[in-house]
Amino acid sequence: MNYLTERQTISIPIPEEFRQNALKFAREQLTPTRGRQVYLNTLAVQVVNTYLQMLDIPTDLESSYVWQPYRRLIDDVADLVLTGVGRLECRAIRTGDRICYIPPEVWDGRIGYVVVEINQTCKEGKIWGFLPNVTTSEIDIDKLHSLDELIERSHLISLRAWLENMYTTEWQTVEEFTRKRKPQFAFRSIKRVRGLKLESPDIVWQIIEQFYPNHSWQKGLPSKFMPKKFNNRCEELEVNNNSNISSELLDILVHLIRTTEDEETRWTLAEILWTLQPNHPAVTARRVMDLGMQLDGSAVALMVAVLPKPDQTVAVLLRVYPMNHVYLPLGLQLAGLYEDGQAFLEVQARGDDDYIQLKFCAEFGERFRVRVGLNDAVITENFVI
Repeated sequence: MNYLTERQTISIPIPEEFRQNALKFAREQLTPTRGRQVYLNTLAVQVVNTYLQMLDIPTDLESSYVWQPYRRLIDDVADLVLTGVGRLECRAIRTGDRICYIPPEVWDGRIGYVVVEINQTCKEGKIWGFLPNVTTSEIDIDKLHSLDELIERSHLISLRAWLENMYTTEWQTVEEFTRKRKPQFAFRSIKRVRGLKLESPDIVWQIIEQFYPNHSWQKGLPSKFMPKKFNNRCEELEVNNNSNISSELLDILVHLIRTTEDEETRWTLAEILWTLQPNHPAVTARRVMDLGMQLDGSAVALMVAVLPKPDQTVAVLLRVYPMNHVYLPLGLQLAGLYEDGQAFLEVQARGDDDYIQLKFCAEFGERFRVRVGLNDAVITENFVI
């Protein structure tokens, strides 16, 4: 590990505007001690924001918790949202400090931690370095990693950020993607799952009971989901573009998605849910990107979907679709790769595949690559959970 030296720090001037923002937020606090902490937190975040903007790394300062009155009142936060990547914690120290304090409430939900030294006049901030994670309240600044690691991480596609509804612009919802590309894009408009057309609630129950025979789907179901009308599963429900879908049926699908231990079941139920209600919050971490490549005359798109699991890991689904043909070109390859480039999953299109897919589970913090290719044409995208 390459630790920092004095020459690797980055100094950023702190203008009057930054100090005025910090003073405004500090005056909202209930005690002088909290006010001083919020003042330094706000300066540190603005310093890091300036540095990242200099590198053309997109940020969203106003979406950060530190910019929200209620959050900075109750929590010791100093986060900066990197667009489509996640929240970066920016912690302040004063000149001469060698230890940086990281409060336990920010040990989770961050893509990393940056330490910023604020000088005595509060007119300069010195960025000392980066850590990808922390497990202790005190950090020795001599043990910080190079800022190059932060820059590298900022260019990864963060699937954890997707679970917090943060995306970069090139990743669109399926509906946005289809609307802009019709009639060329080959996503199917017919609502089918497992070969069955979802034209009534009875079909949905039929699929559920394939996975949960003898009503075993009811096991562990919270009592609030068990009103009397579920004794007759054939509710009056029309599943089409303009229907009002039973909220109870949606709640049961969400519960089963979150609790099942079988990955095939999880993804089938998720596909039912996003077919019935694409914008349901339980399945919105699903995006599509035009890969911008022609493979044997066929343009293709990559869809990535993420589902959180009860064991605090995530389930990942990768799919490649044709955009201007019915089928993918024969021999098209989709692969999931470790960081070193070694494949852990691969699939290849046959002559009649309208999509190919891979499914796997991963832990938060893990990195992987997705490779799509045919013959000499290859494109790779880099992800982090």
